[in-house]
Amino acid sequence: MTNNQYFLVEHQLSLNVEGLAENECIPNDADFEAEIPAPFRMASDLAQIESHSLQPLKLNNETTQALWSYLQTQNLKINTLLTYVLSQQDDQRLHFQSDAFSASVCVFKCGDARFAVDQPVRLKIFIPEESAAIYCYALVTKVEQGLIELTYQQIREEDRELLIRTTLHIQSKQLKLRAQQRASL
Repeated sequence: MTNNQYFLVEHQLSLNVEGLAENECIPNDADFEAEIPAPFRMASDLAQIESHSLQPLKLNNETTQALWSYLQTQNLKINTLLTYVLSQQDDQRLHFQSDAFSASVCVFKCGDARFAVDQPVRLKIFIPEESAAIYCYALVTKVEQGLIELTYQQIREEDRELLIRTTLHIQSKQLKLRAQQRASL
């Protein structure tokens, strides 16, 4: 799948966008992996574990339903703590809100001329719906009427998968909300 084939969803996520200095460039794979801050790596790893570990549990009797409830409660506790830890990584000097995002691009508003086309940036994407955050590098691919489009250049594959799952969850919620609004008319 090419980058422009990923589904773009309109949704606000907190971002940190930091333009790289002229003497900086997007790191190679090994340097990038070594540079990822521990809370981002942990969040990504926990999101992967969560998406695969609870699916096989069969809910066919009272015991497994009680176990499921207990596991969900423990998961909520961990996610609450993880969300707090990740919020400490949000630098207010670099803070923006996305207008839309996908597994390949992110679009946000910026009122000043801080970013230019072809400028590499360090990007942090905070996803509270998934108790996760992504650390990656992107390139400014469009600057138009205060909207900045970033195309991810260096991102872990598991983080791209997390973005795909997130867009699908958000789209599902948006479609349910629209259906409820139509039904109430």
